[in-house]
Amino acid sequence: MTVRGDCGVAIVAACCSVISATDLRSLREDLTREGLFQHRTAASWMKLIALLGVFGVMVAAAVLLPWWCALLLVPLAALPAVTLAMIGHEAAHGSFAASRLHNEIVLHLIFPLFGGLGALHWKQKHNHRHHGHPNVAGKDPDIEIWPMALSSAAYEDSGPVRQWLQRRAQAYLFWPLTLFLSFVMRLESWKVIWARVAARRIDRALVMDAACLVAHYTLWLVVPSLVFGILPAIAFYVGLWAAGGLVLALIFAPAHMGMPVVSDHENPWMHQLQSTRNFLLPRWMSFFFVGLDHQVEHHLFPRIPHQHLPRASQIARAWCDRVGAPHNRIGYGAALVSVTRHLQDSWQAVPERAM
Repeated sequence: MTVRGDCGVAIVAACCSVISATDLRSLREDLTREGLFQHRTAASWMKLIALLGVFGVMVAAAVLLPWWCALLLVPLAALPAVTLAMIGHEAAHGSFAASRLHNEIVLHLIFPLFGGLGALHWKQKHNHRHHGHPNVAGKDPDIEIWPMALSSAAYEDSGPVRQWLQRRAQAYLFWPLTLFLSFVMRLESWKVIWARVAARRIDRALVMDAACLVAHYTLWLVVPSLVFGILPAIAFYVGLWAAGGLVLALIFAPAHMGMPVVSDHENPWMHQLQSTRNFLLPRWMSFFFVGLDHQVEHHLFPRIPHQHLPRASQIARAWCDRVGAPHNRIGYGAALVSVTRHLQDSWQAVPERAM
């Protein structure tokens, strides 16, 4: 059954309380029969190389043209930069290539080396905690956004100043504060590395992550400082990745923020469907999301390459109708409005136990 919610949200209401192993197996078989788990490595490499080329041209133009051109070009360059990060996100899930080594190489090239975000931190934060517990209070790091409160529990754990901000202003502060998102993630990446070093858990993954992060700052800050000076190098870096934080939030936040926050759940597959929604996007815009406009299918089967997710979405929607499960879809503009409205009242929302 489909009902209409705030902001023109299309919500498919659940008619069953659980999804059985048999139900899920039938969906997986349908997707496998269509060949949707097959990797599109060559196509993904072409997209990655093309994005690197576009990014390189924009950076070169920002450097060579008069300084005022950089005021426009640097924020615009965040778009291909974050799209590259989405390809790294795909490699982190093992959906870029069939080879595990191949995925690890792409992940480290894009995340710590190019983007300055630790691969270890990302896998721990995103792959394990977020994908395992989307919108679960105390478990999903994506709803633990300081100084915000996305549940009454988070509000109660805050001090009086933060509580005042959460009641009065967090809906208006959220999007501007995402300009700091990538820098917070950089700090968290180093915290993960130092924690592993302190625990003497030094292995190849740690060494590779740390080496790529050191190389990132060397290539992005040290070398440009020697060529152009310290202040221009820092201004370029901060401007690019501040805009990148906003773009990253515009991709990830609307997929779950605005959906119910719960304390726990009984059926993991039903919970994935109840806490996640797809975006209705024009094709040109979908290109930059690298499949993440199909968040429902990505959360159910993160190993499906992004090129196959549109077709997977058609199959999953029909399957949801058949088994009485929700398949949430929303216009992208409506999703952004939904996030902002959700933040106005989320501080007083009591997490409930989901199905």
